[in-house]
Amino acid sequence: MSGIFEIIYVVAVVLLMFGAAIFIHEFGHFWVALKRGLKVEEFAIGFGPVVWSKEKDGILYSIRAIPAGGFVKLPQMLTSEAIEGKADDEDTEEGGGEKEPEEPLPPVSPLSKILVAFAGPFMNVVFALVIAIGLWIVGIPKVVDHPVVGYVGQQSKEYQLGVRPGHRIKTVNGEKVETWQDVNLAVLDSADTGKKTVSVVFEENGKELEPKDLPADTWNGEIRHIRLEHRAKLIIQEVQTDSVFASVGFEPGDVVQSVNGQTLYSHYQMVDLMMAADPAEKDVVVERGRGDDDKPGHKVTLKYTAPESAGVLVDSVPKPEHGTWDLMLSKVGKDLDELEDTPAMKAGMKKGDRILEANGHRITSSRQLVDIIRNYNEGAMPFVIQRDGVSMDLNGTPQDGRLGVALDDGVGIVFKPEVTVYSKEYAHPTPWQQFSDVFNKIAITFKALASGSESGVGAKHLSGPVGIFGMLAIQVKQSPLLALSFLVLLNLNLAILNLLPVPVLDGGHIVMSVIEWIRKRPVSMKIQEYATTAFALLLITFFVYVTIADVKRVPLLHEFFQRDTEVEQVESGK
Repeated sequence: MSGIFEIIYVVAVVLLMFGAAIFIHEFGHFWVALKRGLKVEEFAIGFGPVVWSKEKDGILYSIRAIPAGGFVKLPQMLTSEAIEGKADDEDTEEGGGEKEPEEPLPPVSPLSKILVAFAGPFMNVVFALVIAIGLWIVGIPKVVDHPVVGYVGQQSKEYQLGVRPGHRIKTVNGEKVETWQDVNLAVLDSADTGKKTVSVVFEENGKELEPKDLPADTWNGEIRHIRLEHRAKLIIQEVQTDSVFASVGFEPGDVVQSVNGQTLYSHYQMVDLMMAADPAEKDVVVERGRGDDDKPGHKVTLKYTAPESAGVLVDSVPKPEHGTWDLMLSKVGKDLDELEDTPAMKAGMKKGDRILEANGHRITSSRQLVDIIRNYNEGAMPFVIQRDGVSMDLNGTPQDGRLGVALDDGVGIVFKPEVTVYSKEYAHPTPWQQFSDVFNKIAITFKALASGSESGVGAKHLSGPVGIFGMLAIQVKQSPLLALSFLVLLNLNLAILNLLPVPVLDGGHIVMSVIEWIRKRPVSMKIQEYATTAFALLLITFFVYVTIADVKRVPLLHEFFQRDTEVEQVESGK
């Protein structure tokens, strides 16, 4: 299945799965409302204009244009009218006569209101449990993403602490990790400790090393993380004929394995080793002729001589107000209008310059240069650059570990995009394990939001319908079982979020009903309407905000959506 048929398939399955979660939630409200004797006017999936509708037994069933929610219209309860608007009253019946006034509906007990409001989230939990039981029996594809370090620059703090490419992360702050996602979550979970470091235990050749306190912060406005690259398979996709590495003899399909006997774990490591001055002569070992079935090819040793001067290109020297870049100056909360020239602009750097040296170090890669600048705090830094074939000295003073340039290694090698690798063995987590994993992620998310200044997590990092649709699409493309696993997370998230004590959400209805139960009389309808309308507007504003953030992430989602997958036999712990 490919092309347009694959897109149709993915979209259809995503809409079906997302719609199922919404349907189950609204069906819970609907079913309990009928059982408790409440009048139901409409059962709707989605918001906005009606796409399809049918009336049966006095209830209007409808599908709306925006598949981002739904509602059950209950005239005896304050429902979604704050968002949807009240239905247009018909002043006249067919034939021109005035409509007979309807008898007022009897009041609903607080218990009934609580049960109806609680039924939606409860049904999401039940639905998640049913899916989790099915996945426990059938199994889930197990992602192979061992936390093996791919790159550590020699000028980085991590290298000075003894971290090397090929080291495998075993624990973060005492918590065992098996994937890079585990590492990222563990680092994020430590944001509220106030520490700028995390304790990491590595393994080298099967031997556990002493714990190391690695820097963990929100560099460049990013989410709190440790600055270690994960291991990558270096499969060459394209070699530019006029590039620095054109003379090596690389061919598309080659898997680059080592340089002068050092095993390669990332392309930055490869560039650093190949551009190093000592020794100038390099033996580069590649695997050539690997088949589509991943059968091993034959090893070829290629020769390369490092140039007298290496360096990285200055791709641009943007102004602060033009946005973010690798070494930008601006901080969260700082007025960009107050920023004039960046350190790079003050130093006189221009697009097309090649940075040959920084603080006396021969520059071999952009990542190495970033490490040098990030760890420099001694005032003006001396640079040697090459412009129009002429070398010259410049001085620039990094601010907050940033220089203000966009960099390009310019080696002319394009590597094949990373693939998602799955083991042939399926995982069979129990429903409790699946629920526990989801609750842990939700707890970390809430904690990270509460400590935003330390974690770097804000509302822009949350996903709305666009982001959810995108993630579901990625999972569906890779495996429907992974999509079902994501659906467990989605349903539990829907349940928890809807139970928050916020007017317009189910939790708000429950709080209002509990207050009514205690006071022996309902909360003023005007107060309920004002509160619901106010929070509905806030909810819509938030909805628009996260949707815009989702749209900005579309290129990233597209990259993941296009990512290939592999299934391979992987030994446990390898």
